[in-house]
Amino acid sequence: MVLKYSKKYLTSFGIIVISKLLESSSNTECNNDEQSQLRLSSISSAISLDNLDSNVSGRSYAEDNDDFVLTALLCAAEDGDLANIKKLCNLATIDLNKENKHGETALHFACGAGHIDIVKLLADRKANLTVVDGSGNNAIYWAARQGHVPIITFLHEKGVPINVSNRNGETSLHVAARYGHAHVVENLCKLGSNVDCQDDEEDTPLILAAWHDYSRICRILCGAGADLNIRNKEGETGLICAAQRGNAEIVQILTNNKAHLDIQDKRGLSALHFACKRQQIPIGLTLIHAGCNINIMDNNSETPLHYASREGLLPVVEALTSLGCRMDMKNKADATPLHLAARHGHIEIARFLCLAGLNLSIQDKYGRTACVLAEINGNTEIVQLLKSLSMDNRAVFMEQLVPTKQPLKRIKLKIFGSCDSGKTTLVGSLKCSYLNSFFRRNRLSSTKKNNPNRKSINFDDPEITNINSSKGIGIQQITCTGGGEYSAWDFAGMEIYHSIYDHFIGDFNCIHVLLFNLLDDIQQLEQNLVYWLEFLRVRISVQEPLGHNGRSAQLPKIVLIGTHADLLYDCIKSDDGDYTCERIQIFINHIKNRYIDDFDFYDKIFLLDTRAAWTQSMKNLISCFNQYKERICQNLKSPTIFLDRCTCHIQQQWRKTYGHFPIMPWSRFVECIRQEVNPLASDEHMRELVQQLQIMGEILYLEGDPQEDLICFDPNWLCQTILGGLLSHQRICKRHSSSNETFALNDIRNLFPDISDPIDLLQIFNAYDLCTQIDINGEYEFEFPQLNTIEIMSDLWEKRSGVQYIYIGCEIRSRTLSSLLWSVFPRIQVHLRRLIMSNEFVQHGGGDDVELFQWTEGSKLVVGMIELLLTKNIPTHIELKARGQTQNREKIFYLFHDILSLIEHVFNQMCPMLQIEHHYISTKHLHLNQISTVNTLHLPTSTTKRRYLASITSLPSIDRDSSLLTPGSPCSTSSIPFAFIEPKVNTSPYYRTYSPKLIVQTLMQQYETNQTSMLDGNNNNNHLTIIKQHHSTDSLNSCYSLTPSKEISPITSIDFDEDLIDLLCCGSNEIFSNLTMGIDLPISIFTLKTRQLLCRLFDKQDKMGRDWCLLAIALQQQHLIPQLDQEDLFQSKTDQLFEELGRKNSSLTIRYFLQKLLDIDRRDAFEVVANTCPIFQFANNNGAAIQPSSNEQDQFDSHDSGIQNSNNTIASLNR
Repeated sequence: MVLKYSKKYLTSFGIIVISKLLESSSNTECNNDEQSQLRLSSISSAISLDNLDSNVSGRSYAEDNDDFVLTALLCAAEDGDLANIKKLCNLATIDLNKENKHGETALHFACGAGHIDIVKLLADRKANLTVVDGSGNNAIYWAARQGHVPIITFLHEKGVPINVSNRNGETSLHVAARYGHAHVVENLCKLGSNVDCQDDEEDTPLILAAWHDYSRICRILCGAGADLNIRNKEGETGLICAAQRGNAEIVQILTNNKAHLDIQDKRGLSALHFACKRQQIPIGLTLIHAGCNINIMDNNSETPLHYASREGLLPVVEALTSLGCRMDMKNKADATPLHLAARHGHIEIARFLCLAGLNLSIQDKYGRTACVLAEINGNTEIVQLLKSLSMDNRAVFMEQLVPTKQPLKRIKLKIFGSCDSGKTTLVGSLKCSYLNSFFRRNRLSSTKKNNPNRKSINFDDPEITNINSSKGIGIQQITCTGGGEYSAWDFAGMEIYHSIYDHFIGDFNCIHVLLFNLLDDIQQLEQNLVYWLEFLRVRISVQEPLGHNGRSAQLPKIVLIGTHADLLYDCIKSDDGDYTCERIQIFINHIKNRYIDDFDFYDKIFLLDTRAAWTQSMKNLISCFNQYKERICQNLKSPTIFLDRCTCHIQQQWRKTYGHFPIMPWSRFVECIRQEVNPLASDEHMRELVQQLQIMGEILYLEGDPQEDLICFDPNWLCQTILGGLLSHQRICKRHSSSNETFALNDIRNLFPDISDPIDLLQIFNAYDLCTQIDINGEYEFEFPQLNTIEIMSDLWEKRSGVQYIYIGCEIRSRTLSSLLWSVFPRIQVHLRRLIMSNEFVQHGGGDDVELFQWTEGSKLVVGMIELLLTKNIPTHIELKARGQTQNREKIFYLFHDILSLIEHVFNQMCPMLQIEHHYISTKHLHLNQISTVNTLHLPTSTTKRRYLASITSLPSIDRDSSLLTPGSPCSTSSIPFAFIEPKVNTSPYYRTYSPKLIVQTLMQQYETNQTSMLDGNNNNNHLTIIKQHHSTDSLNSCYSLTPSKEISPITSIDFDEDLIDLLCCGSNEIFSNLTMGIDLPISIFTLKTRQLLCRLFDKQDKMGRDWCLLAIALQQQHLIPQLDQEDLFQSKTDQLFEELGRKNSSLTIRYFLQKLLDIDRRDAFEVVANTCPIFQFANNNGAAIQPSSNEQDQFDSHDSGIQNSNNTIASLNR
């Protein structure tokens, strides 16, 4: 029978064995120690250790030649079985220093397992603390290998040496460094361990730490005074090991601590050689900038430049040559770096070396030049490059790429305003010659002055279309009268074009000109100005760090121009030729004060007659442009002759040669520039060229997805002829498409007959998010939402008889102007179509049939039995709602929020600074809704009985959303920045909705209720209910309606209950349990928009002293006040406070923050946070919130095809 024993049983059995031995010895009164040992041996040998379970015992005790009692002792020491080991020590005279066949004792096992109590017991029982095992490792070595600092300290205090070397020459410090125990290394260094000891391979602890990438250990050893230049048997130092292993942080640590940079190993390789050989570019650059010898040679006479050229490391080659390394040095084969680059096909390296002046005629020992080597290895591009360079023209090409001292010749003037503001006339006057100016005003003159109270035509009135108005964006290169070259971009005022303007807005290196018609009545004038200022503000991303009052690090430059000044009755012309009007001046100053922290306004407001060129007013305006241009150009790179050559080449040749289709793929553009202008232009030169050409308005860069990026070298052709021509067709005759909402390829060809292949145009339309390609019966057609003229469909939301529906819905509202929503809606429809066509959506659809119907004002998505309706509810909001059967409540919830996330993504892409709110619609009202055109609401006779846990009426009273800021009133501490509420708001209450603020209030009260319940011992609440809302104005809403029904019953005066789980989660407790409420998230998730709004509120001085200092005190961070008060005076103190809180106090939640805002009576800030923080986030399996890297980036970024709203891309300079 085979016996198997556990370790615990083995220890206990050993004690029993010893007890029997002692009893037997007592009965025979035998005091002979030798005889007692004989009996112990005979009993222990009766149990064969071969029969023990091999899985139970390791080297610890299952050894054939070890006695059984020793095994029990080792087991107890390893397991930390203090009680049994005491019994073993008390029952008999046991040799605690007894070793197994590997020379290991109980002390070794106790130290390795970290049982300091066992170690102390053994020390008390006089165990040998300095004993070493068969490999020469002492107890401190065992403890160091496993990371047990307290044992090391105890043994050191008992006199155990810490510098003992084992058979391999390793000390405890070696093993701690090799296994990455930084705390052990730190402790050993404090105890006086030899930090420079070497093992048999002559490795030091520092070399081991550098090899294994333990940066903290390297820091500790450097601080302990380790010699950084000791070499091992291979001649390697810690720096060389770190460089060849790619451990960049350690390389930086060693260079900072003055390690010798030029030590070479046995093959003559230095750390820089290894960095280049292993393609470690960051390490190579670190060593170069640290001052290493850049011309050092290895045993083959190769320098780091040879290695970098062979491996294709362009940044390293650039760094080496910029510091003056020798480029003509030859290796043992007489090959230069150019030979190696040509042989291995690295054309950018070859181009750079040619630009640096390397002699092209140098031959290797076989008589071959770099060109010959490239030809032998089939690198034809390098062959063409080298053959195109003679000694004469290479000098010319090199000179072209040297920056000049001249500023950039031209920047963009972006001109905005309504259709009748005179933008095109202004551009004509700016470029008008002196002679033509005499005839221009008479030709364009009007006959009578207008009364200031006249009503102007609204620029976005759909019923009126001026056939003479601009289409799209008109672009002209102009030279102003009196000096100054500009690229004038005339943005048409018609609303149909506004949806594409985000692709051309966002650049700070331009001047924004905003025109307004002085003949408009004051209300219309305010509406137009505020609309365009908001239009620009929300489309231009704020740059960090935030300045005082949340100002962007860069502000867009704005020039305000009032036109038709000669026709205004109270506008006076001064002696110097300028028009002045005190009434207009006061009004415009009031508008400027609203946006003083958003724009860099020119001090003067220009009132002029745009028809009159060469007047003093026009000269003053041009002088203003030139001042701004000079400021902008100071921060730009200096242009080159290469830029001038390319500009002339594009203007004089390409626009003529490719006039019908001036578009090139990026790769072809680069190739043509190199072939026709300068072959030495590197990729970096090409990127700089494209950036400067975009700033000058000469080209447009289109990011293609998935196709290659495109370059348009005639922006006016693209923006006016193509995009303007497409969108100006309100009614297009479609003869070839199979449906009314799509276009066939031949329809596109009929619109643009000059384009030979309309597929090329569709790539452009796709890049600008104007269309989607769809498959209809095997034929590809194209959907343009902006050209979709289909009216609303009937029976879109009709209930099926006998079906019990689950509803969810929300209204998407703007905190500023609701009119900003409408230009985004067509883009949402494009992305919605792309979403349902994506592979990811198809795969996760579960095989359900998917249909999407789209019309002018909305979209309906059907996925299986789930319906989703998205509509424009002019003039207030966009509405999204979904419904399905009860068993599909989870699918309804996730589909609804997938679409809601897509909408958020589109808004963040087009209007990154627009504040969007989601007002959830009452599910009870959604149940009562029959169809989307007529909403007959019947009051419920009864409500579902739920446990009501929260009553909003007991929460602090917050100002109503609709009364935040009236037009014309300045911002105060009780108002929201930017919260300009339109004077005419549709307040038809078809649906009751709940704002984010109201939901946050409910959640906060629920938290208080739960806290009280826990104190009372009652915590069974699991529902949240919003109840008894009287005359709610948290949303002023209306269901989408063309023909309001006379039978609609007003409901805002009715009391009723709304369950939060029904409102947010389709009534699913399971879904709700998987959510993390927004108020439970840390304040580090605050978006840039939220932080900016809070800076507006807390940076300025408050009459009650409730500024950022009081906020810091309320958050118990008063110790930060002196530090922040002494830092950058221009940076926002509030934003700095948030940075410190996010860095040092990640557990600070939004709930706590909101409560503190109420404590200091800052309800305006409470409202900002409550309305802008996420209502909830999905939690992971551990219940923690899954936090995105940024609220502006989401899951749909990968689906984006077109120009990104990122200032880090080349395409952003189009804006």
